[in-house]
Amino acid sequence: MDTNVSFSPEAPVFVARLDDYDQDRMDKAVLDALSAVGVTREQLAGKRVAVKPNLVMKKDCDAAVTTHPALLRALLSFLDTCDCADVVIAESSGGPYTESALKSTYRVCGIEAAAEGHRAHLNYDVSSETVSAPDGKTSKNFEIITPIAKADVIFNLSKLKSHSLTRMSGAVKNTFGTIPGLTKFEFHARFSDYADFNSMIVDLSSLLHRRALTVDFCDAVVGMEGNGPTGGTPRKIGALLCSRNPFCLDRIGEALLACPHEVPMVVEAEKRGFCPASADEIKTTGDDWHPLIVSDFAAPDTARKHRNALQWLPTLFGGSLYRWFRPRPKIRKKTCIGCGECVRSCPVHTITLEKRKDGKKQALIHPGPCIRCFCCQELCPIHSVDIVKNPILAILAGLRR
Repeated sequence: MDTNVSFSPEAPVFVARLDDYDQDRMDKAVLDALSAVGVTREQLAGKRVAVKPNLVMKKDCDAAVTTHPALLRALLSFLDTCDCADVVIAESSGGPYTESALKSTYRVCGIEAAAEGHRAHLNYDVSSETVSAPDGKTSKNFEIITPIAKADVIFNLSKLKSHSLTRMSGAVKNTFGTIPGLTKFEFHARFSDYADFNSMIVDLSSLLHRRALTVDFCDAVVGMEGNGPTGGTPRKIGALLCSRNPFCLDRIGEALLACPHEVPMVVEAEKRGFCPASADEIKTTGDDWHPLIVSDFAAPDTARKHRNALQWLPTLFGGSLYRWFRPRPKIRKKTCIGCGECVRSCPVHTITLEKRKDGKKQALIHPGPCIRCFCCQELCPIHSVDIVKNPILAILAGLRR
């Protein structure tokens, strides 16, 4: 089985126009997609299959935070007809990677119900394996959850969303969920530079696609705009995307969100020759994606203003001013409930819980060591972390023009 075909920049992207999550239409779209990208039942016979949805947070599917169960049901119905050796649904969410955390996440996100009646089983194995990445540019090894590390075939079911750190979350960013639990925070700390972090994600995604036959689906029926990947607002896009090349898929994704060439992971992939320089250069099948572009799709606060200034600040005075002007997270005191989730999620332990005058606890970010990874914003259950932009950027951006 030739898995390297995934990296051909000529790999097609299938596009299906879907206005809602009607199960019958989703079932047909998934079958059409698999046929279009050349995946057959014979290829899957006797294979260990892992299905990896986006379950970043325990949220109902209507919140547009996670992969919609309708896409999972459609894929599982197809896999029921294949003679696979095993089919497991596996994901490591943003918090601890434990059996109890997995159970509640599967239940709340509708994954448990979607798997009922199908041959697939939910993963509760919380072990992981160290996997070498000799072709990695930024990282030469990764800790990968066991079901993904052992899979012969991976179905990567992402959700198209804005993202405060990486500008967009799609097929490539979804592979970060193969790193177990709190180990993700270690990667944020190791690769605190934005360019390094995005390059590391490209290393990870390319590694997984080299190790297994990997098929990428992207749920873009209803995406998330604004302060994604968890704190934004649902926004209809109306598409299901599928490809054997996640970088080509995401190049179409950034075009749909009206942010071409603004997603660092895709820009890095282009530099490595993994995808074309333009979405219009990608071969697509199915429906025309151009009418689905959401021209007013709201960007995250980290990208909405002064983007040009942030692009050239790393070159000013050797980049020494860059960290001072990057947007930073700030706790919204009026709504913080002191649950401590941000404290547990901070990779550099720069957040503490402080007692207020009324005796209640409240989170406090100590800005000095903050690496601006926005894990606190992503995992806050009540969205009480704001993104604060430096007003001096407006002046600098004006001078640059």
